[in-house]
Amino acid sequence: MLHRLATLAIAFVSAAPVLAQDAPPDAVPAKGPTTIDAQVIEGVSDIEVTARGAAEVKRDDLTVFGEVLRYNRQFGTVEGEGGVRLQSGPDRFNGSRLQYNTLDDTGFVEEPTFQLQRELPARGSAQRLDFLGKDHYRLTRASFTTCRPDENDWTLEARELDLDYANDEGVARGLRLRFFDTTLLASPWASFPLENRRRSGLLTPYYSQSTTRGLEFGQPFYWNIMPEADSVITPVWMAKRGEQLKTKSRYLTEGALGELKLDVVPEDKVTKQTRDLFSWQHAQNLGTGLKGNIDYNRVSDNAYFVDMGSGVRQITTGNVNQEAALAYRDAVGNTPYTLDARVQHFQTLQDPFLQVVSPYHRVPQIKFNTGAYGVGGLFDTALPAEFVRFTHNNLVEASRASMTPTVAASFYSPGSYVTPKMGVRAVTYGYERTVPGQSNGDGLAIPFFSLDSGVILERDARWFGTGLTQTLEPRLFYVYVPFHRQDNLTAFDTALADFNYPQLFNENRFVGGDRFGDANQLTMAVSTRFLQPSGQEAFRFTLGQRFYFSDERVVLPGQAPRTNAQSNVLASVGGRVFQSWTYDATTEYNRYEHVAERYSTALRYSPERAKIVSFTYRYQQALLKQIDLSSQWPIAPGWYGVGRYNYSLQDGRLLEGLAGIEYNAGCWSFRTVWQRVQAASNVSSAALYVQLELRGVGQLGTDETVELLKRSVPGYSLTTPSDPMLTPPSARPKLPFEQVY
Repeated sequence: MLHRLATLAIAFVSAAPVLAQDAPPDAVPAKGPTTIDAQVIEGVSDIEVTARGAAEVKRDDLTVFGEVLRYNRQFGTVEGEGGVRLQSGPDRFNGSRLQYNTLDDTGFVEEPTFQLQRELPARGSAQRLDFLGKDHYRLTRASFTTCRPDENDWTLEARELDLDYANDEGVARGLRLRFFDTTLLASPWASFPLENRRRSGLLTPYYSQSTTRGLEFGQPFYWNIMPEADSVITPVWMAKRGEQLKTKSRYLTEGALGELKLDVVPEDKVTKQTRDLFSWQHAQNLGTGLKGNIDYNRVSDNAYFVDMGSGVRQITTGNVNQEAALAYRDAVGNTPYTLDARVQHFQTLQDPFLQVVSPYHRVPQIKFNTGAYGVGGLFDTALPAEFVRFTHNNLVEASRASMTPTVAASFYSPGSYVTPKMGVRAVTYGYERTVPGQSNGDGLAIPFFSLDSGVILERDARWFGTGLTQTLEPRLFYVYVPFHRQDNLTAFDTALADFNYPQLFNENRFVGGDRFGDANQLTMAVSTRFLQPSGQEAFRFTLGQRFYFSDERVVLPGQAPRTNAQSNVLASVGGRVFQSWTYDATTEYNRYEHVAERYSTALRYSPERAKIVSFTYRYQQALLKQIDLSSQWPIAPGWYGVGRYNYSLQDGRLLEGLAGIEYNAGCWSFRTVWQRVQAASNVSSAALYVQLELRGVGQLGTDETVELLKRSVPGYSLTTPSDPMLTPPSARPKLPFEQVY
């Protein structure tokens, strides 16, 4: 694949898409017969013939065309002058003079032009092209591009280019990359792999500009350690911070895969300290149902992500996970069971203006779960159990053992169901590092009962002239949990669950294992949906509320118990009325104070790929008031605008702002993006990203630009996808004529 030379020549090495063992080359098949076709054929057929007038010499997938061709059968040579064309498989070569040996696939073409119809169509020219064997070419004074014939926006030039597809190796001498007559890169020598296979060497450099790091430049080096392991080593220079070394390694074995990342700043110019990040993700299949996993992350200081991070997800990380886990799956007869064990630590990164209490570590946590279905043809049973030891640098420590056996019976009939369920929540504690007067152990057992029931009704309906199916789905969910005092139990990993629609149908209003709320309540909900023939929701409306028959008594420290007889009302509406429009709105309404305590509205318009506008408004009484607007939209042929505006009206500040321009010229594309994020309570970070992508070559600039856009702009589509069928309509070349159907 000649077009791959660009990837390599500019980058001096191809990218490493996957870790896999390269397949051996196929055996060379035997040569087939040679056929000659022309208006006039002269000579001795067994020795040498001359074909004149639309002459054609064909052998297997090789065809030579010309006005006058000479074919020597004894030596297997084809010669032509005055304009010849050679077709080898999907590739085309045109030249003024040709000599080719069909027996050993050697020869030359003078002043050739070529067209390569591979994964990515490409074309070029050279002073001379030598055939050195099957799939082995040498081009002299070569020029190459993936642009259309009427465009030469970028070209790759080489004094000599040697392409050996049999050995998957290319060598270029006197290499130069030009973009609109401007030389971007030059090298006296470069070696590279073909067919996009992995090979050690330099990747394209990158740079960016940010307020925290200043101008940043990095030169990645790809190390193909072995077929099952590789690494990218990137020396980085930052104007404000100094030098940095980034390493990212991958490995793959028969039963494991993993990734290691280590970033080191030997001496930060600002803090005068050594700063680093270490990350290790590993998954291991130990066989016979046993799997292991490691997710270990660590940074040198609290402000590492604020100063060195390049995305919102990194910058706002508060608790860095450090975990090792084992998972075992098996069955006894027809009864499956699972056993999970893990050790979990957290590194809490403190904001100096917003201190938080670090979470408890779990050293260890062991979970067991089993259950049987259809016992006696009626009952479903479950037995989840857990043991966990909580440790902390400053707070009370303890071990907690718990189990929650349940039994349920499901009764189904066409269009309706009833599911009674009962269980017991049993928990016991053993405390360490207690305060004076505190017990060294506690425990309790809490029975509970729930009854879930519902009806699903359907009928035919019409919506804007379209036939739909309308459903009506009322549901009742009753829960009874007697009161047991629990304020003497420390809350290690427990919080009040968010009040949302799924939580309406949960027996416990808490998440975590330290509280099981008393309850005597009934949830009433109803949903109606209009379904298209494909099953997609054209319209959905849901309404739900809880009714309490007793006051609440079990709470977490610092919380006040509920005394109202009814919960807030939850309502939701959404769907896709028209093909290009989707919408969703939810609200939590306080019927006692007659106010909406929380609501959100989301609207999205997307008529085609890379053409999307999204708007979201979020409100939570006294806590949250945000607008979030994002878009990707064509503004001219090939040009796209992209942006996001996430603003907190409550705090009067911008949480994330992004504005960018993209241009797709077919054989190259350009992106520039400016981003500003709120990195900490009083620290904002702004950065400028620029990326130039040459199709078939690689990219120059900031390599994280596309990932940034995907993360920040919901629904963002790449304007230069690898599959041409996914190219947005606005970026496709216009046809020279109107299509009529």
